[in-house]
Amino acid sequence: MNGDTDHNKLEVAVRLMDSTVLRGWIIAGITGKLEPTLNNETPFIEFLTPDGRRSFIAKSQISMVEAVEPLKQPQLNVRSGNVSCFDLLGLEDNCTFDQARDAYHRLVKLYHPDLYATAKLPPEVIRYATEMFSQISAAYTEIRQKFNQAA
Repeated sequence: MNGDTDHNKLEVAVRLMDSTVLRGWIIAGITGKLEPTLNNETPFIEFLTPDGRRSFIAKSQISMVEAVEPLKQPQLNVRSGNVSCFDLLGLEDNCTFDQARDAYHRLVKLYHPDLYATAKLPPEVIRYATEMFSQISAAYTEIRQKFNQAA
């Protein structure tokens, strides 16, 4: 199917009759919904793997399809309506540079993508850790620049 857009790709885990589990996206056609795609009379579903390969899975070989919930943004401890770089790192606005650096290193030890590179984790967990690491790094860069400008 050419011209697919994100609105008709549904992230799923597909369990086959032989207990193999495939993670990727079902191309849901014009409805963009899982149920009509699985219940239409065509014998195959179009499947997109995480590495971008397209294949077709015989519906007769599927024992279960589970929709993967979209990744939710992490809940941050925010003192006001806007998230600041200090809030993201769990710091007060009047912290020292050493406190900021320590908070950054503590969070990096939790979220750095290299920690999860060899682990067999679901893609959504790896995506969450990667997103958190990006936010932490951006916040620390902003804090570091503020301290450098103040010096």
